[in-house]
Amino acid sequence: MEQTFIMIKPDYIHIAETILKELDQHGMRIKTSKVNSVPQHVIENHYSAHKGKHFYNELINEFANKPVIIAIYEGENIIQKFIELIGPTDPSKAPAHTIRARYSNDSKEKAEAENRTIKTVIHRSGSIEEAQQEIEVWKELFN
Repeated sequence: MEQTFIMIKPDYIHIAETILKELDQHGMRIKTSKVNSVPQHVIENHYSAHKGKHFYNELINEFANKPVIIAIYEGENIIQKFIELIGPTDPSKAPAHTIRARYSNDSKEKAEAENRTIKTVIHRSGSIEEAQQEIEVWKELFN
């Protein structure tokens, strides 16, 4: 059984329950927590792979001291199932049935033109190794 990490981003907290219920149909949620204020060190650790990139500071500021919903799901092949259910990072390229396509009307082009990060609704792990690392980074914030 695989585990994966999910984070509903600050701008989408108002629809978190809807998204989580949809995810619940595809895997077993074993932990959920609302983080009212994301600590700076946690979000920096989460996005450490992007440190030094032009969008890193803006990405960190998008989360630091803001609310998110985090969850751990478990299931057979759960990472691949959630990759397909959530869709690619660019919502404009996501298939219509995916979470990113249905809840975001953003695109990489819009975000670049406005010099900001893409509104992707949700973060999901992309591999078993990434999921393990992310769960470790966020573990202090699970109730």
